[in-house]
Amino acid sequence: MLNKKEVNKSFRVSLGEKGLSPVIATILLITLAFALVAIIFIWMTGFVTEQLEKQGKPVEQVCKEVAFETEQDIIGKTVYLQVVNRGNVNIYGIDIEFVEEKDSSMKSITFDVPIGESSAVQPIQVVGPVTKLILHPMILGSVKGKKVNKPVTCLDVEKTINLG
Repeated sequence: MLNKKEVNKSFRVSLGEKGLSPVIATILLITLAFALVAIIFIWMTGFVTEQLEKQGKPVEQVCKEVAFETEQDIIGKTVYLQVVNRGNVNIYGIDIEFVEEKDSSMKSITFDVPIGESSAVQPIQVVGPVTKLILHPMILGSVKGKKVNKPVTCLDVEKTINLG
C-alpha cells in the first residue's frame, strides 16, 4: 500500500517553466469566443435585409398598386418617353433594361409622376443593337424605423417597348 507522500508524487505533473498561466489561457479563450461571435454576427447580417415600407405597408405589397402607361416617339436612335401614372402610388422614376439579342444593360431615370398625372418627355438614347426596352417603375420607400428614403424597383410591373 502507498503512503500519502508517494501518492502525491505519483499525481504531480511537472510542466517546468514553459506552462501557460491560467489567466492568459482565460483571456485567450474569451478573445476567441468574441472573435467567433463577431464572425457569426457579420455572416448573419447578410441574411437580414432592411425592411422598406410605403404608406405603412411593405413595398412589395405597394408595388402591386403601381399601374402606368407609356407614350413614346422613336426618332432615329432616341426614344422620347412620357409616363402616365394610372395607379394609386406616386412613381419616383423608371428602371430601363436595354435588351439586345444576347445581352442587356440597365439605366435608371428619376422623375416624379404623381397619381393621375404624366411626366415630362424623357429622351432616352439607344446605343447598339437594342431590340426592346423593358420599363420597371420605381417608388420611394422608407426604411422601417428610420427617416431614410430609398428607391425601390417594382420588378413585377413592367412595360415593353419593341424597337424593331
